[in-house]
This record gives sequence, C-alpha cells and structure tokens, in this order.
Amino acid sequence: MSQVLDRSTPPEPGTRPALKLPHSGRYRLSSGLDVLILPRPALPEVSLRLITEAGAALEPERECGVAELTGRLLTEGAAGKDAMQMAGWLDRLGAAFTVSASYDVTMVSMHSLSDTLSGALDYLAATTREPSFTASETERVRQERLDEIERDRDEPSIVATRKLVTAIYGDHPYGRPSDGTYESVSSLDAESVRRFHHRRYTSAGAALIACGDVDAERLVAELEGRFGDWTPGTDRGSLPEAPSHPLRPGSPLIIDRPRSAQSEIRIGTIGAPFQTEDLYAATMGNAILGGLFSSRINMNLREDKGWTYGARSAFHFRRGAGPFVAQTAVETPVTADAVAEMLAEIRGMVTNPPSEEEMSLARNALTLSLPRQFETTSQVTGKLARQVIFGLPEDYWERYPERINAVSREHVVAVMERYLAPERLVFLVVGDAESVEPGLRAIGPTEVAAG
Repeated sequence: MSQVLDRSTPPEPGTRPALKLPHSGRYRLSSGLDVLILPRPALPEVSLRLITEAGAALEPERECGVAELTGRLLTEGAAGKDAMQMAGWLDRLGAAFTVSASYDVTMVSMHSLSDTLSGALDYLAATTREPSFTASETERVRQERLDEIERDRDEPSIVATRKLVTAIYGDHPYGRPSDGTYESVSSLDAESVRRFHHRRYTSAGAALIACGDVDAERLVAELEGRFGDWTPGTDRGSLPEAPSHPLRPGSPLIIDRPRSAQSEIRIGTIGAPFQTEDLYAATMGNAILGGLFSSRINMNLREDKGWTYGARSAFHFRRGAGPFVAQTAVETPVTADAVAEMLAEIRGMVTNPPSEEEMSLARNALTLSLPRQFETTSQVTGKLARQVIFGLPEDYWERYPERINAVSREHVVAVMERYLAPERLVFLVVGDAESVEPGLRAIGPTEVAAG
C-alpha cells in the first residue's frame, strides 16, 4: 500500500551547504605576470583566464571602442598565421576562446581538455602577444562592428541604457559605451589597434588564472616559456574620478520613438565602487528592491499591476563608482504610472524599511546559492578573476556569507538613502514622446530628444 504524503506542512530545510574552497597557489613569472592555479583533477579539463589592464575606461576619448576592436582582432591573424589558419588551429584543439573588454579590464578566456593544454597555451600566447592586426582584417572587423552599432540604434533597450549612462556621467569614461560609438569606431584603424595593444597588453598588472586537471609546477614552467619574457610595460594608467553627482538629475528625458507601442524605462544614478564599506549593504538593499524575482519593483509592476514581463535593478560595481540602474519595459499608456511606481519603491526603501522577512529572503538568496557558483572550472576562474580585478583577499568568497548575514536593516536603509536619494536620480524613457510626455510632466520638466 502506497504511503500518503502530508502536503499540508512543508518539509524542514536540510543542512545549509558550506562553502569550502581550496586556496589557489600563487606564482610570479620572470616578466612579473601573476599566476593563480587551483588544481581540480576530477575531470580532464582546464579553464584559463588572462586578465590584462586593457579596460575601456583607459581608452583615449577619441578612440572609444578600441579595446573592444582589439579583442575581436586577436584571433584574426597571429604568429604568422592568417584568420583562417587561426580558426583551424582552434578547431583542432577542440578548445573554446573568448575575449571580453569591460570598463576595468580585458579578459581572455580559454577552455580546453587537459590533454591539449600545451597547445591551448601556445594559442593563448600567440593571440595575446603576437597578433597581426593587418589592415584588411582590421577594416573587415571594424565594418562588422559599425554594422552592429547601426543595428543597436534600432533596439530601444540598448538605446535607453546608453543614453542613461551618458546623462549620468557626461564626459567621464563611464559615460561612453564600452564598445564605442559609430563616430569613434569609424576613426579607428590598424595603427590605432596596434598602439592600444602595445600600451595595454603587457604583464604590468596582468594575471593568469588556471583551474582544472593540471600539475601546478609543470604549468608554471610552461607559462614561463611563453610569458616569461612578456614586456612588463610602465604605464598602467589611472581612471579619472567619477563625478559626485549625476550630470542631469531630476527631470525626465524622453528619447522619442514615434508610434512605439512600448516604453523602455531607466532610472539611474552614480553608485559606488566595488571597494566600498557599503558593498554588502548595497547588495542586500538591491536584492530587496529589484535584484530578485521577489523584489519590490518586480512584484509591484509584474505581479500586482501586470504591466511588464519583468522589472529589475542593480548596482554595477566597478573599480570606480559604477552606475545604479533600475529598468523595465511597459506598454506606452502606463509609462508615467510605471515610472511613478518605480520611484515610489526606490523611496520606499527608506520610508518603508525592509521587513525581517525580506532581509531573511535576501540573505538566503545571496548566500545559499553561492556553492553552486563554484561547480565548474569556468565558474571558479570567473570568481577568482573578480578577486584579481578588485584586489580582494584570498578568503573573500569564503567570508562572503558571514558578511552578508551581518548586514543590518539600519545599514541597508542608510545606504539606500545615501545613494538613491530622489535628488540624485536620473529618469529616462525611450518611447512615443507625444503619448508619454503629458504624464511625465508631473515628475518634472521634460526634455525630448530624437531617438
């Protein structure tokens, strides 16, 4: 006879998973390149991440987008091989290779089987140290990038985010798209890329992270043979200080998209750098406000009002003070109401402090999910990369849960009041100006710009 389950009472939660991480071995090559190695022999695979001080925030203003273009060109010819030969080489290795240029750094990532690691290291060294940057390949990839920028102009969500950060930061590097504008990318050529690569792809401030089925001593020896004589460089560059207040807070900016059936809404301001004592309280506060599915903004606009498929917010922590952005997309007729509700929820983080239930849910979401973020070798190198980029202590992730759990409701309220005060917020809507402007005037004097 089958047992009848009693579904009237939820089961007791099991034991909370503890995050126990083996510490990575740290080495330094003759060139000064820092190497972090975390052996994980369970599977025959290796994840590699090479971090260079080649972030978009360090680009010359007139060459905005050169970091992105340089990264895309690394595989389009190197070490005497052309683009087709490089593609064949990577295929034979059966490896994955990606390049991502953020505001802070450029990260080159590889993932290979441990049996082909030596060949993967050859490929990594060739692409990062000996790229060809031929005029023909540079022009081809540059034109691809220009085509993407043209397409992005027709994507309201991309337009909204880009216009918002410009309205927040103005001429600061964070106010420029990390992958460039049509005008700046149009001016780039092979010589621009070569200059940026020569200046930024050096061992100064760089680090290589490896996790997987490796022997640490053997790997260090192989890396010494490929990166031991890498130019150390002399200029790591410095990021200009972010403005203390947004460029144009208070009044709605409307980017006109005539006859648009939807509006993209953005509310933002200047947030905080990663290295701030407010990091954990801001993370907790944002989880409650708009970082989780159960957050106040999402439950209000999606679950209660039914105006959107989703609404969210985030502090984008960087080496400098990155932006805070709350965003959603709604049908045109409810645009002004949606903006008003989002502003009310932001202000409500101070006037209606988080309940203990909200605090507990946020703590659990941020800490109990942490162990599964270290399951794969790629996840591990990604987490270690964050430690390198922001200069975090070796036990940062192991102590992360206790620091989140130590955040008080009072600290959350204080941080949200400090960074998200009404006079600091910038409002932006991409939509049909004729339809949405009358309702938005209740928030403040509107300004309409062409889309």
